[in-house]
Amino acid sequence: MLAGGAASAEAPKSGAERGPPFSVGGFRYELRPNDVHMFVCEQPGCGAQSRVSYRFYPPGNTMTLEQFREEQAQIVKMLEQRTPGQKISILGIDGDSGTKVPRLFKARRLMVKPDGTREYQVSGYLFGDRGAASLISSSASEKASSDNYAKFAIGVMVVLAPASR
Repeated sequence: MLAGGAASAEAPKSGAERGPPFSVGGFRYELRPNDVHMFVCEQPGCGAQSRVSYRFYPPGNTMTLEQFREEQAQIVKMLEQRTPGQKISILGIDGDSGTKVPRLFKARRLMVKPDGTREYQVSGYLFGDRGAASLISSSASEKASSDNYAKFAIGVMVVLAPASR
C-alpha cells in the first residue's frame, strides 16, 4: 500500500493470485482480464470515479521514445474510430532516451466524447530491472489524472526495481 509517501510492493503476481502487487489508498480494486489491475477512485481527493490501471510485462522490452510516439498516434486513431464523433488530442509526450533501465515514457491526452464530456488521460510505460509495465490514469480533471498517475507510478517503479539495492 502507498500512503503518505511510504511505499511497499511485492514482485508482480499472476491473475490467478489474489490482490494487486500494490495499491493506493482511496481506490477500489478490480482485477480485469489479461492481468490488468484496475483502481477506481472513491473519494474527492483523487477525483471521484477517476480510474487508474496497470499491467506488468516481462523484462527486456527495448521500446524507444520514438516508437512510443508512433504507438500513441496509432492509439489515438484506433480510439477515434471506435467511437464516431470522439476527438482525442495529444497534449504532450515525454520520456527517457535510449533503452537502458530504469526509463519511462508518458503521454497526456484529452478525449472529448460525442456528448462533449471531457476526459483527461495520462498513459505510459515504465521499464525496470524486473520488467515493464503499462500505466493509464483517466479523470474528468487534468490535475487528478496527472496526480493519480504519479501516485501509482511510484508503486510500479518499486515493483520493477532490483530485488535488492
